[in-house]
Amino acid sequence: MKTERQIASELLKRLLAGERGNLPSHLSSLLERSSSLADGDALYRSILPPELADIHLSREASDEIVATLCEEISRNPEAAFIFAVASSGADQSTRIVAKVLTNPPRPLTTTEYACALSLVNEYLPLCLQEDVAFLPRTELIRLAQVVAELEKIENGETPEEKSAVHSIRYFAPKLLKSLEQFGIDGGGGWAGGPVIN
Repeated sequence: MKTERQIASELLKRLLAGERGNLPSHLSSLLERSSSLADGDALYRSILPPELADIHLSREASDEIVATLCEEISRNPEAAFIFAVASSGADQSTRIVAKVLTNPPRPLTTTEYACALSLVNEYLPLCLQEDVAFLPRTELIRLAQVVAELEKIENGETPEEKSAVHSIRYFAPKLLKSLEQFGIDGGGGWAGGPVIN
């Protein structure tokens, strides 16, 4: 019989191999369930399929999965990978995804920008409240400049792009307002702006 760790590791391998569908959501729920952000067992039983409903990952197993996903995100920030770690609340994922926004390894799609912005908006202000040096000030300034440019993103053409643009326009001003509370202003204007594929 497979252990909970083995089951989660198999989900991770399938995700990294290209399987999508509900897989990123299921992995995200398992990671969230093992974190301090867990919102009651009944919630996860209602959203996870029966074969995953009883899985409770150890902190160690969860950290290993997050570390593997973060390593992949730093090279290839696909939306599915970002979404999978989005509810873990892990400092590592917040740091990596913020760095991807400021210095992506390749041009990001609107969907990737939307997923990354959602995660950073949710957790970076909390990380900065706990440790104002969570990210170097120069990175925070650049992040604010990138987000300020993203506020001006043009409308998408496909339904997926339109949804992503809507998310970007929702989260960008919220994150900028949060960063202003830490003395970070994105108004300096970054000449290059984000490159969207």
